[in-house]
Amino acid sequence: MTTQEYLCRHFARMGARVFVRGPGRSQGAMVAIDVRRDRSGELFVLWCHERAQLEILDVQPRSRHLVLMVRQGSDKLKFLLGRDDGHLFASAVPGDSVRDVRTAIDSLRPTEIEGREAIRQGEWFFVPEPGVYDKNAVVLRNEPLSRGGRSKPHMCEELMRRGGEVVMVSREYPAGVGLFEYKKLIEANVKARSFMWRRMVRDAEVYARGEVRHRDHKTIDLYGWHRVYMNRERFAKHAPQIAFLD
Repeated sequence: MTTQEYLCRHFARMGARVFVRGPGRSQGAMVAIDVRRDRSGELFVLWCHERAQLEILDVQPRSRHLVLMVRQGSDKLKFLLGRDDGHLFASAVPGDSVRDVRTAIDSLRPTEIEGREAIRQGEWFFVPEPGVYDKNAVVLRNEPLSRGGRSKPHMCEELMRRGGEVVMVSREYPAGVGLFEYKKLIEANVKARSFMWRRMVRDAEVYARGEVRHRDHKTIDLYGWHRVYMNRERFAKHAPQIAFLD
């Protein structure tokens, strides 16, 4: 059985199509995963190295999710793929204990919200914080909530940030550099001055209120301030192998 046949059989169980291509965008990794669209709708596209060892650990047809494992050297890299609000998604999953869809979903849930109720939209979790007040705070309206890169932003009716570190961000330094480091950098590197720098805040407490909209997800309405947390995909070292960004 070919890799294409093996994957098609399992992906069909959760009602999704998959197409396997050569190494292409994998850039040295065994597999790169994307979500594309053709005349028949959305489908998964996997760029696979010929030596890639792929295994489907679990398929849940009712929830339309599956867990894919890729052996890369001594590493066992795991991915959660499926449907969310009617659209396909792919997510790298952190942790060695993931063995099925349930544990994959659990591993993506932020540890900070354990035991608390949360409203989820895509990779973002919103936890009610009734004790938070906005007196003397700067409240931004129709503000984007984004994990950066090519990610499609979630638009918040009202957004408030507290604390955090001011950093300078550019395409060359997407994670940002502190103001002291930024000053040293542009003094030492003339070319760095021409980078399209943006002033941003890292590791701030973020709160949202009102409607949160995204073109691929159902709009949610937050009554009162909710603390915002992002899922744990960023802690998976194989997260860059996901070409698709929600």
